[in-house]
Amino acid sequence: MKTRAPPLANIITLGVRNFDAQRDFYRRLGWPQAFDSDDFAVFELRGALLALFSVDKLAADAHVRPDRSRGGIHFSIIISVEKPEDVDELAARVREAGGKLTKEPVDAELFTGRDAYFADLEGNFWEIACAPSDNPVSAASRRAAGLSPRRRRRKPVRKAAREGKASEVGRLTPLIREKSAPSFVGCNPAA
Repeated sequence: MKTRAPPLANIITLGVRNFDAQRDFYRRLGWPQAFDSDDFAVFELRGALLALFSVDKLAADAHVRPDRSRGGIHFSIIISVEKPEDVDELAARVREAGGKLTKEPVDAELFTGRDAYFADLEGNFWEIACAPSDNPVSAASRRAAGLSPRRRRRKPVRKAAREGKASEVGRLTPLIREKSAPSFVGCNPAA
């Protein structure tokens, strides 16, 4: 059997009720706009595109009825960021742009890392997440976007060692070895 390449699925279209307000919201986030018309806008994300389209026109295009319910979460789109502090920075921009944080930035509950959730002006949910490079979803996301694997950060141990804080090196080294053994095979984490 012939192996086929996975499909290229990197355009997310949100059917929106108030096109102008939604477009302005994503503009206020500072995301680059790749296309703009009276009823269709596209924003560039790293490795994907976010398209906004009137829910009525999207439904007509798909030959279905539009769903205008506002009840609960139906999906979320994950925005992967490089550093834990990036979760907080983007969450602050979301708040300033008028979005609603439904989960403030915290240490993640279901994976190692940091995350937050927000809803845009029409209740479309997004997760802002930072996970270590050995997280399989994070690694797959980078591959899908054509990005090279991220190297594990060793700064806390190096900084503690450089500053002569032996207790910090002793405390952090086992944690780093435990959580990232594959990343440190053959090297000294405190080096």
